[in-house]
Amino acid sequence: MSVPPPLPPLRRRVAGWLLVLTAALSVLTAFALVEGRMAAGVSAWLACLLLLPDLGGRSRWQSGLLVLAGGGGIVWGLAQGADVLWERAVAGNSGLIALLIGVGFLQLVALPRGNADRALPGGPGAFRNTQVGVHLFGAVINLSTVFIVGDRLARQAGMPRELTILLTRSFSAAAFWSPFFAAMAAALVFAPEAKLAHLLATGVPLALAALASTYWTIGRHVTDTLPGYPVRYDSLVLPGVLAGAVLVIHLLVPAVSVIALVTLLAPLLTLMLLVPRGRSGRRAVTQQVHFNLPRMVNELALFLGAGVLAAGLGSVLTVVDGWVPFQAFGALEAWLTLVAMILLAVAGVHPVIGIAAFGALLEPLNPDHSLLAATFLAAWALGVCVSPLSGLTLSFQGRYGVDGLRIARWNAGYTLWMLVLCGIALAGLDTWLTS
Repeated sequence: MSVPPPLPPLRRRVAGWLLVLTAALSVLTAFALVEGRMAAGVSAWLACLLLLPDLGGRSRWQSGLLVLAGGGGIVWGLAQGADVLWERAVAGNSGLIALLIGVGFLQLVALPRGNADRALPGGPGAFRNTQVGVHLFGAVINLSTVFIVGDRLARQAGMPRELTILLTRSFSAAAFWSPFFAAMAAALVFAPEAKLAHLLATGVPLALAALASTYWTIGRHVTDTLPGYPVRYDSLVLPGVLAGAVLVIHLLVPAVSVIALVTLLAPLLTLMLLVPRGRSGRRAVTQQVHFNLPRMVNELALFLGAGVLAAGLGSVLTVVDGWVPFQAFGALEAWLTLVAMILLAVAGVHPVIGIAAFGALLEPLNPDHSLLAATFLAAWALGVCVSPLSGLTLSFQGRYGVDGLRIARWNAGYTLWMLVLCGIALAGLDTWLTS
């Protein structure tokens, strides 16, 4: 019988349960059962304060700068008599945080499986299958998929250029469309009226183009010595059921947000599968709350800081008579916003910060929310794989020793090509919305 790991410090356990409370309050608020959005934000802030000793150095200064900049904007706005968006400052990204918490539970039951003793396949076919597996699993379970697959492949072949490109692009392309991705939650914070049908119609073709172009330029040229992951597609049944349930319920009850549905159904489905396992199932849930949830402290601090920044920008903009970078927001403005966000990502600015900044700047224009959200999703999908300082790139650098600047350079041409396709897709969406 396996021996359970020692308990983490009390502050981490308390923080884990505070994060569970954040998710629960967010869901209850979305279903109009309580008005707990501010309480959800307070719970997330308390968890972050308890986890401050665990905050990484880069995340510490980056989130600190966000809070200082946003707080400065709030103070300046108060001094000028502006109304302060306190709820946005405290709880602006509580839905995004709740989504990450809910999706995190899927790691307990829905991780991709492969036979550890089986020889790894190789060649173009294996490259293509690995692309699809990483993309689909990553779209639901997020970054864990990349490391499960990457660790297995790296044991046999290290992490050469081809595998790095395969993993980073296949995973990041899910941000174009996945309702389970943090990108979707961040986009819907500033574009809550965006239609999922519009986002899927724009994002899925872009994701397919990203996978196809990577296979055409890289995958079809690899030799049998480059391994692929033996993905068992029967493992996709559970993520597929969850995705189908979210889409059907959202169509039947469109008033309930996709974020709330994912946050509710992901842990609910996990619990339904774990409870029959008895003690081992209860232990897995407890470990998720006590050990795994507190590990999201870096993302937690970043998203909370971005909320403060958005509130500060909002206060400043009300004082300066609503200055905006454009006169209207159509396809061209959407593409220019996308380019600006990619340049910020290359400079090391996390996409969630770019979304918070441009979301606040563009709000006075009353942009079409579907067009705005599609722009933000594209910025996230391309930004994380071309930025030398994104969480994905830094994780690769720390785990596999691949230099972040090299990863950014390998993905630069792909990003330029996808920017062209994104311009076409945004123009098509804008035409659809205005026709």
